Amino acid sequence: MNILLVNGSSDLYGASRIFFQTAHKLKKNGHQLLVVLSEEGPLVQELNKVGIPTRIVRLGVLRKKYFSIFGLANRIKILITAFFIIKKICKEQNINLIYTNTVPVIVGGIASKLLGIKNVWHIHEILPENGFQLRFFGWLINRCSSKVIAVSKAVYENWSSKISAEKLVLVYNGIDFPNLSNQADDFRASLKLPSQKILVGMIGRVNHYKGQGYFLEIVAEINKHSHNCHFVMVGDAFKGYEYLYDQLSEQKRQLGIEDVITDLGYRADIDLVMHSLDIFVLPSIKPDPFPTVILEAMAAQKPVVATRQGGACESVVHALTGYLVPLQDPATVAAHILTLAKNESLRNEMGIAGHQRFQSLYSIENFETNIAAAFESIAV
Repeated sequence: MNILLVNGSSDLYGASRIFFQTAHKLKKNGHQLLVVLSEEGPLVQELNKVGIPTRIVRLGVLRKKYFSIFGLANRIKILITAFFIIKKICKEQNINLIYTNTVPVIVGGIASKLLGIKNVWHIHEILPENGFQLRFFGWLINRCSSKVIAVSKAVYENWSSKISAEKLVLVYNGIDFPNLSNQADDFRASLKLPSQKILVGMIGRVNHYKGQGYFLEIVAEINKHSHNCHFVMVGDAFKGYEYLYDQLSEQKRQLGIEDVITDLGYRADIDLVMHSLDIFVLPSIKPDPFPTVILEAMAAQKPVVATRQGGACESVVHALTGYLVPLQDPATVAAHILTLAKNESLRNEMGIAGHQRFQSLYSIENFETNIAAAFESIAV
């Protein structure tokens, strides 16, 4: 097949990493691909390395901040332009399937419907039940798609009332994660950490739901009881949300934890950072659909502490591979982290159990088999 793949960002966070792996698998299976992205970024370089051509087109991604009269007017203008560019691409490249990654990249679905081309829509989001966005996007995706891929049971259930059952399929994310544990000491040395310090970290795009603020509350609670931990935060913000950094900096100052936490911002070497941690924490304050970063922690044999909601409840087995913890209760979360910090053998046991679960359910081989089957089920 000649497939046009559309993605709204060019970072290498979770959804974009899954986009890359999907594209790579389709190429290995002999399909002719062209990727359209909304901006330059590290994803472009990774795609080009494996011989997948890319084009940059402003796609009019319909993020939450545009749900206003002026915001929608802005998006409609850009969407119309993007549609005609995609229409031209489809004609020139004889495209017979469009793959749309993430919900707000609606131009791929609209183009497929208007041009009579089949569409696969990959959903990574959980939206509020019975809210306008779920109703709107659900209606659009159901009308425009031939196949809809949900990344977790939590995502599947969130959309099942809006999308036809015959279209909706569950494909768990899976990743290929290198073993860089032999370089972990070098990373820790770069932070000037004594060997006995326990390194606790969270990795995620800075936004309103990943829980960076909650993480700082947890850090402050741990710091009341132990000074044997150091903490790192990794991740940058979407354009337009940089002000969140200022809020987090002020929160650190007010909590008095500036000396025990290092903000690393964007890092391309997430695999090295993960292998260097002793404990991984994902304190999302809203349901996280299926955090790829948890799979990375499991692949690196790290115990995971994550809030009990969304896809984390499917990947983390409480008290076996880590802990599922409550929202708005930093003292309880801190107690679990301190239990791990004080017990190296427990950290190792949970890390090994998590790695075994990763290999069984979330390996790159499992993902490639299941994602290929989803595409092959569509007759073009």
